[in-house]
Amino acid sequence: MKQLTAFLFIFHLCSIPIFGQTVLLSEDFALGTLPVGWSQSTNATDGGWLLGTNTSLQSTYWSISSHGNFIATNDDACDCDKSEDYLITPSLDLTGMSSVALQFQNYFNGGTLFGGTEVATVEYSLDNGTTWTILQTIVGVDNDQWDAQSISLNSLVGNSNVMIGFHYFDDFNWLFGWAIDDVKVIEVTGMDLAVSSLTVPSTQSTGSTNPITGVVTNIGLETIQSFDLSWTIGGSVYTNNISGLSIPSLGTFNFSHTDQMQITNSGAYILDVSISNVNGQPIDSNATNDILSMNLIAVEYGTIVSGAFSRDYIYYHASTAAANCPLVMVFHGYGGNAENIMNYSQFNTLAEEFGFAVCYPQGTEDFNNNNFWNVGYDFQPGETVNDVVFVDELIDLLSAQNSLSNEEIFATGMSNGGDFSYLLACTSSETFKAIAPVAGMMLQHIIDTCNQVSEVSILEIHGTNDNVTPMNGDPMNNDGWGAYPSIPNTIDYWVNLYGLTSLASSNFPNIDPTDGSTVSSDKYTENTSCTQVWLYTVDGGGHDWPGASGNMDLSASRQAWLFFEQLCVNPVGIVEVNSNIERQLLRITDLIGRETEFEKGVILIYQYSDGSVEKKVVLD
Repeated sequence: MKQLTAFLFIFHLCSIPIFGQTVLLSEDFALGTLPVGWSQSTNATDGGWLLGTNTSLQSTYWSISSHGNFIATNDDACDCDKSEDYLITPSLDLTGMSSVALQFQNYFNGGTLFGGTEVATVEYSLDNGTTWTILQTIVGVDNDQWDAQSISLNSLVGNSNVMIGFHYFDDFNWLFGWAIDDVKVIEVTGMDLAVSSLTVPSTQSTGSTNPITGVVTNIGLETIQSFDLSWTIGGSVYTNNISGLSIPSLGTFNFSHTDQMQITNSGAYILDVSISNVNGQPIDSNATNDILSMNLIAVEYGTIVSGAFSRDYIYYHASTAAANCPLVMVFHGYGGNAENIMNYSQFNTLAEEFGFAVCYPQGTEDFNNNNFWNVGYDFQPGETVNDVVFVDELIDLLSAQNSLSNEEIFATGMSNGGDFSYLLACTSSETFKAIAPVAGMMLQHIIDTCNQVSEVSILEIHGTNDNVTPMNGDPMNNDGWGAYPSIPNTIDYWVNLYGLTSLASSNFPNIDPTDGSTVSSDKYTENTSCTQVWLYTVDGGGHDWPGASGNMDLSASRQAWLFFEQLCVNPVGIVEVNSNIERQLLRITDLIGRETEFEKGVILIYQYSDGSVEKKVVLD
C-alpha cells in the first residue's frame, strides 16, 4: 500500500486560561481542513483520516450521529488497509505542569465482523513519531452516540516534545471506523465533575422500561464524594443524590439513576442528563460539562399474524406528523432486515423533518435462511408466503391504530425490496400512490400479469455498474433470479402503459467527485395526468443505496420522499375492460405470477385472450 505521511509542524502552543484551567491544545475541526501542525500517517487508499460532516463521512454499515464538522477514518466505506491510521497532534510542551489531561469527543463502536475486531488506541511519541506507546485503549459503545473521553497525561509531564496519536486498527478486516472531535489538552485544576457519556440506547421500544445509565469523570484535582443526578425528556425532572463516593482526579464513576424511563408513543425525544450539588457546592469550576443531551427515537416493534406466519415490523410515527399523515413502507433487500434498512436509510429522520409515518416490515426466511420478499424468483419455486396479503393487512392494522392518510401510501425498497415494490404497484395499485425502487427490477412474469386498478407513479434509482441487478437486465435468466428486462426497458413499459409523452432530462451536481459516479435524471410526465415515471441513473454506481453507500451526490431516501411529496392527489384510474367483448380465459396465476388452479376464497389473477387481466376472489 502507498504510505502517506503529512509534513509535521512542530511548535509550542500558547497557553489559554479558561474556567480556571490552562488549555494547551484546542481543536474542533470546524474549518474542514487538517489544522496546521496536525498530521497523519496511513496505508489506506482513501487518504486515511478525512474531514467533513456525518453525511459525507458515514456509510451503509457505519452511520455516524451528527456532530458538526469532525474528523474520521471509515473502514466500512474503504474496505482497505487501515491497520496504521494515525491522526497526530502538534508537539506539546508539558514542562512545568503538575497534572495534564487529554479530552476529546469520541464515536467508536468497537465492532467485530468476519472474525476481526477493530481497535482504537490513544498513543504518545517522544521521538517525533518514530515510535509509539499506548496510553489507553478506547472501549467501543454501539448506541449511535458520541461520548467524552478524558485521559491522564501525567506520566508525560516534564517532556517538551510530546505528540499524541489517535491510532485506528482494522485488524486487516472489513470493519467500521472511528470519529473524533473537540480535542483539548488541559492542565487540571480545581473541582470539575463532567457527564462524559450516556449508555442509553438511542432507539427505544415504545412501552419498554429502560434505566438511565452513563459515566461521570472527575476532570478536576479534588476528590468527588457526592453529587445530584437529574434527567428529563421534556416533562418531569427526576433527581437522586449519589453519595459515599471517592472519585479521584481523572477517575470515572458509572451511574444508574433510580428512576427508569418509559416512552409510550413513537417519535423523537431529547434526553437531558445533568449533575449538580457536587460535594455539596452549588456549582463546580466548569459548568459547560455538567449536562449531556442525546436524541432518542422511540419506535414500535410490532407483530401481526398473516396467513400461517407471525410477521414482524417496525413502525415510526413522527412527532411532527399531522392528522391523516402519509405512510411510507420501506422494504429491506434479500438477506437484509427491517432494523438494518431503518438504520442506513434514515427514514425516521426524514419523517421528523417532513411529518409522515414510516414502516419497515420484516420478510420471512427462505430455504437458505435468508430474509426475502416473495416475488417469484426462479430459485424459490416452493415458497408460498403471500407477502402482498401481509402488507395489505399490515397497512389496515396501522391505519386502524394511527391517523394515516389512505390516499398517500408509498413504497420503496432496496434490491429485493425494490422488486417487491414493483409487484405491489401491480397487485395493490388501489393502495399505493407511488413506489421508488432502489437497485430494483421488475420480473417478466410480473409484467405479463400486471393488473392495476389505478396508475402508480414510479421512481427508479439504479447504478450502471450494478453487478447484482444489472442495468441491462437478464432477459435469458442467466443469473437464476428469473427473466427481467433492462431498467430502461422497464421504465419504457410504464411510460407506454400510462401514455406519458413529455420527457425532461437533467444532471445532478457532482457534489462528491471522490465517489466515482454521477447522477442524471429522466422524468416522464403528461399534462393531463398526475402520474409520473422517473429514472435516476447513477453513472458508475453499483448495487447501493445512494447517500448511505456508493454515490454521495444525493440521498436515495430523500429523493424518494421528495418524489412522493410533489405528486398531485388525483391518480388516474385504469379503464375497465368491456365485458361484452368475447374472450377466453388463458390461465390463472397467484399474486406473484405463478400459474395455479382455481381455489375458492383466494385472491387470483385471471388472464384473458384479449390481453385483459382481472384480480378477484370467489367466495361462493
